[in-house]
Amino acid sequence: MGDILATGSSALLAYQTALSTTSHNIANANTTGYSRQRVELTSKLGQGTASGYVGAGVDVATVQRITDSLVNARLQTSTSAYARIDVYSTYASQIDTLLSDSSTNLSTPMQSFFDAANALSSTPTSTSARQAVLSSAKTLTDRVTLLQSQLDSMNSDLNQSLSTTVESINTNTEALAKLNTQIINAQSQSGGQPPNDLLDQRDQLVQQIAEQVGITTAVQDDGSLNVFTASGQALVLGGKSTALGVSSDAYNSGALDVTYNGKPITAQLSGGTVGGLLDTRREVIEPARSELGKLAAGIAAAINQQNAAGVDLSGNQGGDLLTMPSGTAYAATANAGTAQMDVAIADVSALSGSNYVLKFDGASWTATDAQSGAAVALTGSGTSADPLMLGGVAISVSGAAQAGDSFLVKPTANAASQLSLATTDPSKIAAARAVTASAASGNGSAVGDISVTDSGNAALTDAVTITFTDANTYQINGSGSYAYSAGDAISVNGWSLTLSGDVAAGDSFSIAKTAANSSDNGNANALATLGSLALFAGGETLDAAQSALTTKAATRAQQASLALDAQSAVKTQAEAARDSVSGVNLDEEAADLLRYQQAYQAAAQVISTANTIFQSLLQATRG
Repeated sequence: MGDILATGSSALLAYQTALSTTSHNIANANTTGYSRQRVELTSKLGQGTASGYVGAGVDVATVQRITDSLVNARLQTSTSAYARIDVYSTYASQIDTLLSDSSTNLSTPMQSFFDAANALSSTPTSTSARQAVLSSAKTLTDRVTLLQSQLDSMNSDLNQSLSTTVESINTNTEALAKLNTQIINAQSQSGGQPPNDLLDQRDQLVQQIAEQVGITTAVQDDGSLNVFTASGQALVLGGKSTALGVSSDAYNSGALDVTYNGKPITAQLSGGTVGGLLDTRREVIEPARSELGKLAAGIAAAINQQNAAGVDLSGNQGGDLLTMPSGTAYAATANAGTAQMDVAIADVSALSGSNYVLKFDGASWTATDAQSGAAVALTGSGTSADPLMLGGVAISVSGAAQAGDSFLVKPTANAASQLSLATTDPSKIAAARAVTASAASGNGSAVGDISVTDSGNAALTDAVTITFTDANTYQINGSGSYAYSAGDAISVNGWSLTLSGDVAAGDSFSIAKTAANSSDNGNANALATLGSLALFAGGETLDAAQSALTTKAATRAQQASLALDAQSAVKTQAEAARDSVSGVNLDEEAADLLRYQQAYQAAAQVISTANTIFQSLLQATRG
C-alpha cells in the first residue's frame, strides 16, 4: 500500500511541477528573450519481486530550457551585422541627401558662378556684372564651407555615439559578469540544475552586446560564459569584466580610438554599432571630407590661376579671387621633438584624397599611406626652399624633429572650411586678357588670337613684336630666326599666339599689356568655361569632380540601403528560427495545461484510492 501512495505522491508532485512550468511559460509568452521551459520526467527505479519489477512512480529529472545554440549563434551574428549596416546606411543616406539636395548641393552654385562669368563677358566693364560674379563666388564658397561644417558635425556626432556605445557595452559586460557569478552559485546550490531564467537574462545581454560590437562566446564547465571581441580581446571572463575605453587618436586629429587596457584596438573591431561607426568614419565621412576639400582646392586654384591670366579694370594683372586652402599636419602626441609642419597645396592635379603618415628616423623622412600603410614616394628635404613633396602638397618643416617623431598629414580633409573670397572689390576681376595682340596696318589677311598659358611668367606683359621675314620664318623683337608653319602657335613669355590666314614677308604683330578699362572679354570667357577645364588626375574636370562627389555618395547610400534590406531579412529569419525553437506557443501551452491538470487529478485519485484501501485495512484489523 505504501508503494501506491508513494507512486501517487510522486506523480502529484511531478505534475504540480509541470503545471507550474506551463503556467510560467504562459506568463512569459511576451517576455523578450524568454525561452520556453519543459519538464523532463523520468520513471523511478522499480522494486524487484518474484513477479517482476513493480514501478515506483515518477521523478522530475530537470526543467529544461528549450534552446538551440546554433540558432542563437546565428541570431547573434545577424544582429551584429544588421546593427553595423544600419548605422552605416543612416550616415551614407544623410551624406547623399546633403550632396544631392538642390538646397545644399554644389552643382547649383558652381553653375551660377560660370553663368555670372559668362554674363560678364558680354559687358566686361560693367560694375554690376562684376559684382554678380563676386556674389556668385561668395555663394559658392559659402556652400562649400556649409557642406564641410555638416560633415564635421556628422563626425562629432559619430564620436559621441562611439563614446555612448562603449559606455553601454561596459555596462552590459559588467552585468553579464555578475550574472555569471549568480549562475555559478545557483547551479551549485541546485545540484547542477540550470537556472533557466538567469540563463535567459544572460542570453539577452549577449544579444545586446552583439548588437553593439562583434563578439564570440565560449561556455565554461562551471556554467559561466566568456565573451570576447571578434579579434580576441576578453570582455568577460567568468565573473570578471574588462571595460573598453575611448581616447583621442595618436595625433589628436579629431577622431576617437576605442581602447582595451589603454591600448587602441580600433582597427581590430568589427560588427555591431561600433563596427558601423568605425566603418562609416573610414569609408563614408573621411572620404567625403577629403573629396570635398580636393574640389575646394581645385575651385580656388582654377579661378585664381585664370584671374591671374588677365588684367583688372585698373590694368593690373589679376590677383587671387579666392583664398587658397592648405593641408593640415597633426603631430603625434608621443613626439619628442619640436618640429612643426606647414602643408601647402602645390599641385591640385596630384591630389588623391589620401592621408599620409610621415616618420623621421633621425636623418630623413619617410611616408606611408595612412589607411593602407603602403610606402609613398617622398622627395625634398623639408626646408622652405626644398619642401617635402608628396600627393600634391609641399611640406615645410620647422623646429627640430627627433628620431621616432611622426605626423599625420591630411592634404584636403579640412580644406573646404578654408575657402572664402580673397577680395570684395569687383574691379579686381580680370575680365580682359593680360596681353593683347595687334596686327600692323600693312599686314595681309592673317589675324592673331592670343591666350595666356603661364600667368606666373615674370615677362608675361613685356612688349613683344613678331615680324615675319617670309611665310615660313619669323623674328622676335628683330632678332632670331624661327621656323613657322601655318597653324603653328607662337609661344613667348607665357602667352601663345595663333594666326589664321596667310602670312607674308613683312607682316608683324605687336603684343603688349592690355590697358586699363579694356573692353576685351577673353579672360571672362575663360572663367565661364572653367568647369570643363581638365584639372585633376586623369584629366578630370571641375564639373566631373563635382558630379563624381555626388555620384559616389549616391552609390554608397544605395549599396548600403540594399545591404540593409538584405541583412534585415537575414535577421528576421534568424529571429523566426529562434522563436520557432524557443518561443512560447499559447495553444500548445493550453493543451499541456489541460493534459497536466488531468494527470494531476488522476494522481490525486491514486492517492485517494491508496487512502481508501489503507482505511479498509485498518478497519479489518480492528474487527
